Amino acid sequence: MRKLIPFLALATVLSFAACDSLAQALGAHKNAVARAAGHELTVDQAASLLKQNPTIPAQPPVVEALANLWVDYTLLATAANEDSTLKSINMQPLVKPALDQQMVFRLRDKVIHVDTAISDVDLQKLYDQQSPGMQVRARHILFSLPPNASPTQRDSVMKLAQSVRGQLAADGGKDFAQLAQKYSADTQSAKQGGELGFFSKGQMVAPFEQAAFALQPGQISNIVETPFGLHIIQVEEKKATPFDQVKAQFRQQAIGARMQQAEQAYVSGLTDTMSIKVTDGAYDVVRDLAKKPGMKLSGRAADRALVNYKGGAYSAGEAMDLIRSLPTQQRTAFSTAPDDQLKDVLTGLAKNEILVGEAKRMGFAPTKTQEDSLTNLARTQLKGVVAASGLANIKPASGESKDQAIEKKVDAVLTAVVKGEQNVIPLGPLAYSLREQYSGQVYDRAYPVVVAKVQASRPLQVPQAPNPVPVPTTPPATTPSVAPSQAPAPAPTTTPKP
Repeated sequence: MRKLIPFLALATVLSFAACDSLAQALGAHKNAVARAAGHELTVDQAASLLKQNPTIPAQPPVVEALANLWVDYTLLATAANEDSTLKSINMQPLVKPALDQQMVFRLRDKVIHVDTAISDVDLQKLYDQQSPGMQVRARHILFSLPPNASPTQRDSVMKLAQSVRGQLAADGGKDFAQLAQKYSADTQSAKQGGELGFFSKGQMVAPFEQAAFALQPGQISNIVETPFGLHIIQVEEKKATPFDQVKAQFRQQAIGARMQQAEQAYVSGLTDTMSIKVTDGAYDVVRDLAKKPGMKLSGRAADRALVNYKGGAYSAGEAMDLIRSLPTQQRTAFSTAPDDQLKDVLTGLAKNEILVGEAKRMGFAPTKTQEDSLTNLARTQLKGVVAASGLANIKPASGESKDQAIEKKVDAVLTAVVKGEQNVIPLGPLAYSLREQYSGQVYDRAYPVVVAKVQASRPLQVPQAPNPVPVPTTPPATTPSVAPSQAPAPAPTTTPKP
């Protein structure tokens, strides 16, 4: 990753004239929020767009989303009006993940063989063991405990939880609701005496779920620790769905579980001896890439190994390709994920890469015809989206240049998006292909200026929408199905509604 030279250090090695030129260059950008293919989005234009919908918050992240949309649409319109076939657009970022998935599916069908015949008697036994239809209605009291709590803080919170647990044990839990209202940090459920309602397996974080389902109605748990703090749980009711009502659905789940177990066993046999190891500094690299998916990686930086394994490596360039394919929410998850979660993700991605390599070795690499067919399908779908958005076949009005016509059309489309009258075009990784081809850049120094202009045009009291301008998203790049790490980005587990 290229490091920026501090301005003061730069000034010491440049001549006065060079510094003056630098100042002029920086000054030239002060009114630009974004530039793309020779076009410019000014501060006034960006503010004017956001003023179209007074419920959109005037905040820097909203301006950033708008600026990126403007760049994407301007570049897409430029490409579509230069070549209506869109053959100039590199479709590889969309096509490669799908081709890799197809290869691994073929590998799976070749090497995974599972007995899918399960008798009703065996299925009933399995249902009774797993109790997938079981639901629990419970209350809880949450004592908040920060992840970075000091030993003193932890002891203080634990003593309070133990004291409350002692009161509940003394009265058989009769005062649970009152104590929940008094002590629980889960303010939403505390109003109802800690009531959580019914929940099934898989809906709560693991320690909470295990404790709740192990209790019988009326019983109170010991103190349970989760990432949200310390809990005391009281189960009020349990109910199970009759086997006959869910037999068909449970059979498919049982078959799927067998398939997954077989796949995991195959993956472990293939990868456990590959000496997979995350390199030093890899987590910080991933977080930086997630924060700045538009950055350009030099050849050396792109080739940097984030994970090494026998005979290969998972590189920063590959991680960047994946990150660019993710929706904004998942990219954000990458940028803030702790080391242990990123370790699981990177290790899983390396295993996926090993699987793809094995699929190629076994002769499942796609043919040129298959690759061309998928590429043409993706391009056809993109052409349809572009046409529907009105960015194709832009005709200049009398006395208007083609560039002016493109700018007018992009402004009209963005106005419709801001007003909620038109959906966002989901370009995903293609947005970065277009930027590499035509050049596109946003300038965060201009965001506060746009915010100030929008705020100045609004009354002091304006209803704020909970969500900003929609950001273009695409489904995440699908990882091979037999890989043990299915989710490419860290995802929070469902919590007990704290």
